[in-house]
Amino acid sequence: MHPSSVNLVRSSHSWTEADSAAGFVLRYLIPMRRQLASILGSNAEADEGLKVLLAHLVSAGFGEHKRGKLRDFLLKGVRSSAKARIADLPTGEQASAALDAVAPESPEWLRFWRECLLERAWRSLERFEHANSDLPVYSVLFAMQSQPKSTTTDLAQQVSKELGRSVDEETVNRAIKAAQPMFAQLIADEVVETLESPTKDDVKEEIKLLGLTGAFNGIAI
Repeated sequence: MHPSSVNLVRSSHSWTEADSAAGFVLRYLIPMRRQLASILGSNAEADEGLKVLLAHLVSAGFGEHKRGKLRDFLLKGVRSSAKARIADLPTGEQASAALDAVAPESPEWLRFWRECLLERAWRSLERFEHANSDLPVYSVLFAMQSQPKSTTTDLAQQVSKELGRSVDEETVNRAIKAAQPMFAQLIADEVVETLESPTKDDVKEEIKLLGLTGAFNGIAI
């Protein structure tokens, strides 16, 4: 039921096939907002920049730029929005310097993007647990991430306390076995949706570039 392997191209839904550009991009507002705030110096300015970008996507969609990596496309929009705001800022020179440092593979942007994909994978795992309460995959895996030296007994106690019900060690072991490949698969699915017609090698490369390979340790891909 829960294989210890991952199909890197299980999902066939690429961002280039989205019905609504603005609707799809709403999934990735947080990294865009964080990058804009980093450039412009405040969340308020970042929000103004996002309004302009989303308005453009509502009216024009992805347009002729619907190819390649979604994170590259969105960063172009972030840079364009930031550039439009800089002229009105008293700290325009500082913001211009910050803008110049932002590139598709700059460490900051990759970190923002990685954290967004991870968060989306966590939320999907949490939703699975809510629909399958007998298998606390999210609670157990999150506890393992938070306290990596915890024993099965420790995890059973911690998860029992968090869920407000008794969770025995056998259940914890079942959850561990299921959760790790599930989480890796969810991350792979998230990556696939941000690439255009990706191959297995494309997904592997993106996972490596984003620093997400740790989620796939011990799992066949």
